[in-house]
Amino acid sequence: MKLAELQQRFWERVTRAPEARSAADCFVSTPQLSADERLEIYANMFVWRQIDALREDFPKLAQLLGDEGFYATAEKYLRVHPSTHPSLGQLGRQFTSFLAETPGQRPDLADLAALEWARCEVFEEAHARAAAADLVTGPVPARIMLRTVPALRLLSLRHEIVPLWKELEDGAPPSAPRAEPTAVAVWRKGFVVFHAGIAPDEAVALRRAMSGAPLGEVCEAFAERPDAVQAALSAVASWFAEEWIAAPEER
Repeated sequence: MKLAELQQRFWERVTRAPEARSAADCFVSTPQLSADERLEIYANMFVWRQIDALREDFPKLAQLLGDEGFYATAEKYLRVHPSTHPSLGQLGRQFTSFLAETPGQRPDLADLAALEWARCEVFEEAHARAAAADLVTGPVPARIMLRTVPALRLLSLRHEIVPLWKELEDGAPPSAPRAEPTAVAVWRKGFVVFHAGIAPDEAVALRRAMSGAPLGEVCEAFAERPDAVQAALSAVASWFAEEWIAAPEER
């Protein structure tokens, strides 16, 4: 048997590929373990290392499910979405959609995973110099377009996840799932990742800003408020304070 074929057979056994054949005809057994049992050790290690990587990216989900529950869920996920990227940091990119499509013990698991994955993404995003608030001064501020930093995400969730996160963070018993459309901003400031729930109209405004709308259109999202002008000014000012707005590109 050529080395390439032997390596292929080893890979099939370690990854538990459906087409994997018996190891007995090309791998050595010992008095204690058969060839198949020996390769099963590597197969288990291969799965456990990936589950450990998922646990690092989804610690609150692992905390909520418990060790056995998270292991079982992660193992099912890996069967459906085996690793296809050289970096284990990309292993969980489909975990949210998998949980949304897979009935679980709680309906808010996918939303919790979405928040954790967004936090992973913004941590890895490129740094961008933040803009000063005087960026919006000028003769026609309504036409100014705000450029948001790469390390910013706006999530539209189906459940209230921020309170659940706080309970898990504090070690308190998790409350029952609360179905409520929720907008959550996730961002990195320096080397620290933050998230916070934001009001529906601010979420509309921020999404407009992220899509390149001019400031006037962004502020129109607050038109239904009795203090529309002050609400818009306060929201935009907070975006600058939290460093969501990138400085203009140098030319």
